[in-house]
Amino acid sequence: MRYILKKTLEQIISSGNNYLVAVKANQPKLFNEIARQFEQAPILSVQTETEKTRTRQTQRSVMIINTVEGIDSDWVGVERFIRVQRSDTRDNEPYDQTVFYMSSLSFDAGGFAEYIRAHWQIENCLH
Repeated sequence: MRYILKKTLEQIISSGNNYLVAVKANQPKLFNEIARQFEQAPILSVQTETEKTRTRQTQRSVMIINTVEGIDSDWVGVERFIRVQRSDTRDNEPYDQTVFYMSSLSFDAGGFAEYIRAHWQIENCLH
């Protein structure tokens, strides 16, 4: 799987395009390296938003760092790592989630928040 994703990102960059991809736990080496880097590298930008609906209140914090040493050079074009922390209250039950992304783009946290949120809206419409 890692090989396929690396080759896909390489093709995206070589075609003159950019990417923003989620890094999941099924990529344990990359996932753990990004988590470690967020503990050590300075945060470049933060965007926090709160949303309230009938049954739920959500707070999202999007944080970005520059890529730093330790990432395999086969991950072509990586410019930023993104961490999204979501804290929800769903029917009075707490819910917390952290998701990591990597991107060839150089946006600030607000820019990445818009892209990620737009993607979630597309996925929600498909379900």
